[in-house]
Amino acid sequence: MTEPRSALAKGLIFVGVATLVGNGAAYALSMFAARVLDPEDFGAFGALMGVLIIVSTLSIALQTMTARRVAVAGADRTDVEGQAVRLALYLAVAIAAVGVLAAWPLGEILAIPYLAILLGFFSLSFVVLGTASLGIGQGREEHMRFSAGFIANGMGRAFAGIAFLLVFKTIEGAALGILIGCAVGAFVSYRIICPGAWAKSLTKGSVPEFGHVAHALVVLFTLTNIDVLLARVFLSEADSGEYSVGVLLAKIAFFLPNAIIIVLFPKMTSGDNRRAVFIATGLTACMGLGITLFSLLFGSFVIRILGGSQYIDLGLGSSAWRFALEGSAFALVQVLLYARLAAQDRRAVVLVWAGLIALVTSVSLWFHNSVEEIVTTVVVISLVLTVIGLLLDRRSSISGTVMEPIEIAE
Repeated sequence: MTEPRSALAKGLIFVGVATLVGNGAAYALSMFAARVLDPEDFGAFGALMGVLIIVSTLSIALQTMTARRVAVAGADRTDVEGQAVRLALYLAVAIAAVGVLAAWPLGEILAIPYLAILLGFFSLSFVVLGTASLGIGQGREEHMRFSAGFIANGMGRAFAGIAFLLVFKTIEGAALGILIGCAVGAFVSYRIICPGAWAKSLTKGSVPEFGHVAHALVVLFTLTNIDVLLARVFLSEADSGEYSVGVLLAKIAFFLPNAIIIVLFPKMTSGDNRRAVFIATGLTACMGLGITLFSLLFGSFVIRILGGSQYIDLGLGSSAWRFALEGSAFALVQVLLYARLAAQDRRAVVLVWAGLIALVTSVSLWFHNSVEEIVTTVVVISLVLTVIGLLLDRRSSISGTVMEPIEIAE
């Protein structure tokens, strides 16, 4: 019993440090952007990041599916890993093609430069290639290799983005830097984790399973990022810039527990996964409570670090805890959704769809007159989703329901 606990602790430490470094670098990019760009341009930058995060869910879906398949693979693990890389290449080409078509209408709707959106989509093509490697490392539970690849992806994207932002001082410049950094990160992670991995074809069940996982995670990440886009549409440009700074805190609270999911997700794929789900839920809840409490006590300090003193004068510090609570609640929703994905539960996405529809409807029709109205609406919906998700997961555990595998259902 001591050895598994020791391995779990080491995994959480290695991956925890890697995600802190990688995600910290990403936040550093946004923090530099908040200082280099004026509030109006930073609002556009925040909206661009929101779009890219939503689309990048495809790469996270590929990582999740790859991790599950590698974790349960037997003698054919090498072929499973090669198929992941092949599927990543197909996705990379598809994302680039969609970017060419979608960049102009998105730019018009969200007031973001066309070139910035186009470069952003191209960067996501490389992100997909990088996360295929990460999924292989995660499924193998090779935490040190995974951590090295994660840091390469995160720091490459952020450092190149910051460098180009400082040189050009424009959104387009930052997007070009992000593209270059993503390409470098994808190459490094592939060489570290799975050099030479490739397959001649895909098995029949690959695409349906990816479709289901991608559907679930796209809805989840749309739910967790749609508020910054709604703020861009309904608030003034200056207020949307203020909201984008608050969202940085929500994203910290949402992504900070990522190491917990990464380490425990392969264990959730086993027949007796309740212990892994219990540990993941408990650790995520404790971390979220700590972040929210700290933001409540030191909100102005947090906002000063994230966006600078100009946002303190706007009174954003008093709302910091709301953004932290939003991100923490969504992190719990993510844990519960991943637990259902590990069990291949095709119905898991229904609750997330309900939350997304409720959020868009509430903000669009009623609660969009200020930063506080929008974030409070998001907090209420995120907490309701968390409670319902916990109740449903407990009910599923008590009833001992066995879900129909995706491959059979398709």
